[in-house]
Amino acid sequence: MKFERIFCFGDSITLGYNDSQGLGWPGRLCRGLKHGEYHVAAYNLGVNGDTSRDIETRWRAEAEVRSRNSPGLLVFAFGFNDAAKADGGSFQVDLATSVAAASHIMSAAKSVSEVLWIGPTPLDESVNPMQTEYACWDMRNKDIERYDAAYAALAADIGVDYLQLFPDFLNNPRFQAALVAGDKVHPGDDGYALIAERVAAWDKWLEKLYP
Repeated sequence: MKFERIFCFGDSITLGYNDSQGLGWPGRLCRGLKHGEYHVAAYNLGVNGDTSRDIETRWRAEAEVRSRNSPGLLVFAFGFNDAAKADGGSFQVDLATSVAAASHIMSAAKSVSEVLWIGPTPLDESVNPMQTEYACWDMRNKDIERYDAAYAALAADIGVDYLQLFPDFLNNPRFQAALVAGDKVHPGDDGYALIAERVAAWDKWLEKLYP
Protein backbone atom coordinates (compact mmCIF):
# COMPACT_ATOMS: atom_id res chain seq x y z
CA MET A 1 0.00 0.00 0.00
CA LYS A 2 1.57 3.24 -1.20
CA PHE A 3 -0.05 5.89 1.01
CA GLU A 4 -0.01 6.49 4.76
CA ARG A 5 -3.00 8.83 4.49
CA ILE A 6 -6.09 9.19 2.32
CA PHE A 7 -8.11 12.41 2.31
CA CYS A 8 -11.70 12.25 1.04
CA PHE A 9 -13.22 15.67 0.36
CA GLY A 10 -16.86 16.04 -0.54
CA ASP A 11 -20.40 16.81 0.54
CA SER A 12 -23.01 14.89 2.54
CA ILE A 13 -22.75 11.87 0.24
CA THR A 14 -19.07 11.62 1.16
CA LEU A 15 -19.86 12.30 4.80
CA GLY A 16 -22.36 9.46 4.79
CA TYR A 17 -25.57 11.19 5.82
CA ASN A 18 -28.25 8.57 6.71
CA ASP A 19 -25.62 5.84 7.14
CA SER A 20 -26.51 3.96 10.32
CA GLN A 21 -22.91 2.75 10.63
CA GLY A 22 -21.45 6.25 10.40
CA LEU A 23 -18.93 5.16 7.77
CA GLY A 24 -20.14 6.58 4.47
CA TRP A 25 -18.43 5.21 1.40
CA PRO A 26 -14.94 6.41 2.50
CA GLY A 27 -15.10 4.48 5.76
CA ARG A 28 -16.15 1.31 3.98
CA LEU A 29 -13.61 1.80 1.21
CA CYS A 30 -10.62 2.40 3.47
CA ARG A 31 -11.45 0.00 6.28
CA GLY A 32 -8.61 -2.44 6.81
CA LEU A 33 -6.10 -0.74 4.49
CA LYS A 34 -2.54 -0.92 5.79
CA HIS A 35 0.69 0.87 5.00
CA GLY A 36 3.29 -1.63 6.04
CA GLU A 37 2.39 -2.70 9.57
CA TYR A 38 0.27 0.39 10.25
CA HIS A 39 -3.33 1.11 9.39
CA VAL A 40 -3.84 3.84 6.81
CA ALA A 41 -5.17 7.10 8.26
CA ALA A 42 -8.30 7.73 6.20
CA TYR A 43 -9.96 11.10 6.71
CA ASN A 44 -13.60 11.61 5.79
CA LEU A 45 -13.71 15.34 5.05
CA GLY A 46 -17.24 15.49 3.70
CA VAL A 47 -19.36 18.48 4.77
CA ASN A 48 -23.14 18.71 4.44
CA GLY A 49 -24.15 21.11 1.70
CA ASP A 50 -20.68 21.71 0.31
CA THR A 51 -20.32 22.80 -3.30
CA SER A 52 -17.26 22.84 -5.52
CA ARG A 53 -16.53 26.39 -4.40
CA ASP A 54 -16.67 25.42 -0.72
CA ILE A 55 -14.23 22.59 -1.28
CA GLU A 56 -11.97 24.83 -3.34
CA THR A 57 -11.74 27.15 -0.33
CA ARG A 58 -10.97 24.56 2.32
CA TRP A 59 -9.28 21.46 0.93
CA ARG A 60 -5.65 22.54 1.03
CA ALA A 61 -5.61 23.79 4.62
CA GLU A 62 -7.50 20.72 5.85
CA ALA A 63 -5.08 18.37 4.10
CA GLU A 64 -1.99 20.23 5.25
CA VAL A 65 -2.95 20.25 8.91
CA ARG A 66 -3.34 16.46 8.80
CA SER A 67 -0.48 15.55 6.49
CA ARG A 68 2.59 15.57 8.79
CA ASN A 69 4.73 16.07 5.67
CA SER A 70 3.08 13.06 4.01
CA PRO A 71 0.50 14.49 1.61
CA GLY A 72 -1.34 11.24 0.96
CA LEU A 73 -3.87 10.40 -1.71
CA LEU A 74 -6.37 13.19 -2.41
CA VAL A 75 -9.89 12.02 -3.33
CA PHE A 76 -12.61 14.48 -4.32
CA ALA A 77 -16.36 14.00 -4.81
CA PHE A 78 -18.79 16.86 -5.37
CA GLY A 79 -21.31 18.37 -7.78
CA PHE A 80 -24.69 17.34 -6.39
CA ASN A 81 -25.13 20.56 -4.44
CA ASP A 82 -23.81 22.72 -7.26
CA ALA A 83 -26.72 21.51 -9.42
CA ALA A 84 -29.39 22.09 -6.75
CA LYS A 85 -31.79 25.04 -6.80
CA ALA A 86 -33.05 26.71 -3.63
CA ASP A 87 -36.34 28.56 -3.20
CA GLY A 88 -37.09 28.73 -6.91
CA GLY A 89 -33.74 30.29 -7.72
CA SER A 90 -30.94 29.27 -10.05
CA PHE A 91 -28.25 26.65 -9.52
CA GLN A 92 -26.23 27.08 -6.35
CA VAL A 93 -23.12 27.11 -8.54
CA ASP A 94 -23.70 27.50 -12.26
CA LEU A 95 -22.05 24.96 -14.53
CA ALA A 96 -19.28 27.22 -15.87
CA THR A 97 -18.32 28.38 -12.38
CA SER A 98 -18.44 24.83 -11.06
CA VAL A 99 -16.14 23.57 -13.81
CA ALA A 100 -13.75 26.47 -13.20
CA ALA A 101 -13.67 25.70 -9.46
CA ALA A 102 -13.10 22.02 -10.20
CA SER A 103 -10.25 22.91 -12.52
CA HIS A 104 -8.61 25.01 -9.81
CA ILE A 105 -9.03 22.25 -7.25
CA MET A 106 -7.62 19.50 -9.43
CA SER A 107 -4.73 21.53 -10.82
CA ALA A 108 -3.65 22.61 -7.35
CA ALA A 109 -4.16 19.14 -5.88
CA LYS A 110 -2.05 17.54 -8.61
CA SER A 111 0.82 19.83 -7.61
CA VAL A 112 0.64 18.44 -4.07
CA SER A 113 0.04 14.72 -4.50
CA GLU A 114 -1.83 12.10 -6.50
CA VAL A 115 -5.53 12.71 -7.12
CA LEU A 116 -8.72 10.76 -7.80
CA TRP A 117 -12.12 12.28 -8.57
CA ILE A 118 -15.48 10.58 -7.99
CA GLY A 119 -18.56 11.84 -9.82
CA PRO A 120 -21.93 12.73 -8.26
CA THR A 121 -24.78 10.28 -7.75
CA PRO A 122 -28.44 10.57 -8.82
CA LEU A 123 -31.45 11.09 -6.58
CA ASP A 124 -35.04 9.91 -6.51
CA GLU A 125 -36.82 12.95 -7.94
CA SER A 126 -40.05 12.16 -6.12
CA VAL A 127 -38.48 13.95 -3.14
CA ASN A 128 -38.98 17.30 -4.92
CA PRO A 129 -39.67 19.85 -3.66
CA MET A 130 -37.64 19.04 -0.53
CA GLN A 131 -38.24 21.39 2.36
CA THR A 132 -35.46 21.78 4.93
CA GLU A 133 -34.93 24.30 7.70
CA TYR A 134 -32.72 26.26 5.30
CA ALA A 135 -34.64 26.28 2.01
CA CYS A 136 -37.05 24.55 -0.33
CA TRP A 137 -34.93 22.55 -2.75
CA ASP A 138 -35.45 21.40 -6.31
CA MET A 139 -32.95 18.85 -7.64
CA ARG A 140 -33.09 17.17 -11.05
CA ASN A 141 -31.13 14.27 -12.46
CA LYS A 142 -30.86 15.92 -15.87
CA ASP A 143 -28.93 18.75 -14.22
CA ILE A 144 -26.66 16.42 -12.25
CA GLU A 145 -26.01 14.56 -15.50
CA ARG A 146 -24.82 17.77 -17.18
CA TYR A 147 -22.42 18.55 -14.35
CA ASP A 148 -21.14 14.97 -14.32
CA ALA A 149 -20.48 15.02 -18.07
CA ALA A 150 -18.68 18.36 -17.83
CA TYR A 151 -16.52 17.10 -14.97
CA ALA A 152 -15.64 13.97 -16.92
CA ALA A 153 -14.59 16.07 -19.92
CA LEU A 154 -12.50 18.36 -17.72
CA ALA A 155 -10.83 15.41 -16.00
CA ALA A 156 -9.85 13.95 -19.37
CA ASP A 157 -8.45 17.32 -20.48
CA ILE A 158 -6.29 17.87 -17.41
CA GLY A 159 -5.26 14.28 -16.82
CA VAL A 160 -7.14 13.44 -13.62
CA ASP A 161 -8.70 10.00 -13.19
CA TYR A 162 -12.49 10.34 -12.91
CA LEU A 163 -15.02 7.69 -11.93
CA GLN A 164 -18.53 8.23 -13.29
CA LEU A 165 -21.20 6.69 -11.06
CA PHE A 166 -24.23 8.59 -12.34
CA PRO A 167 -24.90 6.78 -15.65
CA ASP A 168 -25.14 3.34 -14.05
CA PHE A 169 -26.66 4.36 -10.73
CA LEU A 170 -29.51 6.25 -12.41
CA ASN A 171 -31.18 2.95 -13.36
CA ASN A 172 -29.41 0.60 -10.97
CA PRO A 173 -32.09 -1.26 -8.96
CA ARG A 174 -29.82 -1.67 -5.96
CA PHE A 175 -28.91 2.02 -5.76
CA GLN A 176 -32.48 3.11 -6.42
CA ALA A 177 -33.69 0.86 -3.59
CA ALA A 178 -31.02 2.36 -1.34
CA LEU A 179 -32.31 5.86 -2.14
CA VAL A 180 -35.80 4.83 -1.07
CA ALA A 181 -34.34 3.31 2.09
CA GLY A 182 -32.67 6.65 2.78
CA ASP A 183 -34.28 10.02 2.19
CA LYS A 184 -34.25 9.81 -1.64
CA VAL A 185 -31.28 12.19 -1.82
CA HIS A 186 -28.90 10.31 0.44
CA PRO A 187 -28.99 6.52 0.20
CA GLY A 188 -29.32 4.14 3.07
CA ASP A 189 -26.44 1.91 4.14
CA ASP A 190 -26.41 -0.30 1.05
CA GLY A 191 -26.05 2.69 -1.25
CA TYR A 192 -22.86 3.71 0.50
CA ALA A 193 -21.68 0.11 0.34
CA LEU A 194 -22.31 0.10 -3.41
CA ILE A 195 -20.33 3.32 -3.95
CA ALA A 196 -17.44 1.85 -1.93
CA GLU A 197 -17.57 -1.36 -3.96
CA ARG A 198 -17.40 0.54 -7.24
CA VAL A 199 -14.45 2.63 -6.14
CA ALA A 200 -12.66 -0.41 -4.68
CA ALA A 201 -12.98 -2.23 -8.02
CA TRP A 202 -11.88 0.80 -10.06
CA ASP A 203 -8.59 0.12 -11.79
CA LYS A 204 -7.36 3.67 -11.14
CA TRP A 205 -7.91 3.29 -7.41
CA LEU A 206 -6.00 0.02 -7.40
CA GLU A 207 -3.18 1.53 -9.48
CA LYS A 208 -2.81 4.43 -7.02
CA LEU A 209 -2.71 2.18 -3.98
CA TYR A 210 -0.65 -0.66 -5.38
CA PRO A 211 1.53 0.70 -8.23
